[in-house]
Amino acid sequence: MDDETENLVVLVLLGIFSVTGSIGNALVIYIYSRKRDITTSSLFILTLAGTDLFTCLIIIPYNIVVLYLNYTLYYELPCKLYMFLITCNVPFSAFVMVAIAFDRYFCICHPFLHAITIPRAKIIVMIMGVFACILGIMTSLTHGIFSIIDPPSLNITINDVINSTMSSYISQKNVNDTILGNSSVTPSLSTVTIGINETVSSEPDVPEGYGPGMCAPSTEIFNNTVTYIYQKIYAGFYLISFLIVLILYGLIYRSIHIRRALKAKRKRSSLFPASPNEYSAVDTQMTVLNNGHEIAGKDADGQKKFRKKSLGLKEKVFYANIRTAAMLFIVTIVFLIAFLPSWLMAHDLVPFSKILFYMYFIYNVANPIIYAFMNTSFRDDLQAVFKRICNSK
Repeated sequence: MDDETENLVVLVLLGIFSVTGSIGNALVIYIYSRKRDITTSSLFILTLAGTDLFTCLIIIPYNIVVLYLNYTLYYELPCKLYMFLITCNVPFSAFVMVAIAFDRYFCICHPFLHAITIPRAKIIVMIMGVFACILGIMTSLTHGIFSIIDPPSLNITINDVINSTMSSYISQKNVNDTILGNSSVTPSLSTVTIGINETVSSEPDVPEGYGPGMCAPSTEIFNNTVTYIYQKIYAGFYLISFLIVLILYGLIYRSIHIRRALKAKRKRSSLFPASPNEYSAVDTQMTVLNNGHEIAGKDADGQKKFRKKSLGLKEKVFYANIRTAAMLFIVTIVFLIAFLPSWLMAHDLVPFSKILFYMYFIYNVANPIIYAFMNTSFRDDLQAVFKRICNSK
């Protein structure tokens, strides 16, 4: 497949992702924002949906324009804004995945601790958003508009020539690597011949299809060493987030497994009836607890029903949390699978493919589909919305 065909396929895919993702995430926000009992999981789902909607409405169309222009933006502001948007959006989604994993861990493994409440969850989202914006600002400051300065006809040193131009040329893969933290800034100038009162005769070794006005890595603000260290730290956040999520969901699975084993053990023990002596001992204890008076049959039955109802409600809440955790775990898995090819390409572990690289945007489209398949309540609310739309016509 030639470059033009590949670019066309990418642009069409991104356009489809933008339209379908905008509709799906708008529906998620509409449904979850109308719920009366907002929980921490609902808040994080709304946060994800808001991030995905912003990505589909703003970032993907912006990306389509930049790809169509082949990164030739000519002005610093659109270049830095582009780098800011694509590099603060992705880590923010990763941080939200970590927050969701912690929330599900505390809900299932430590339900009485109430570690993450609604106010705390809002503060957590704000802190993650600010931190992601800081990462985006740092990345934007390491990029700028590439320009070629025509060398004058006078005696001039090599350093003067290098300082008068930006220190690197941009390629498609350079910007893509920056998104996932594997960008490098390397000077790429051809040999310069200098002599007294001679003209500097040097042509920058510009790859075909690249030239002035392109959004490229720059050392005007940060030098190569600072940029390199920052990119490694930026890339490390993905690995750390993945490990934290993996450990937390492993602990959740362990807790569920232990609880089911205990429940099965209690069920097996209930199959063996107690002996008459045990019954009489229980009756004696109940009589003592009630000041020597036996409980009437109806009161005893009422207490048994109340206990069963309480246990049933507790089990219902527990399994509801498990279902929510399972749904959000699938969301996390889709996130990891969507970004894995791009991450591998950015670190030169697999050959680069533009189509596969930009498939990571499918994650922003997939979440509403996951909710529809795995959340009965969301599916019912979605059907109700479509019925109201059809009836209004």
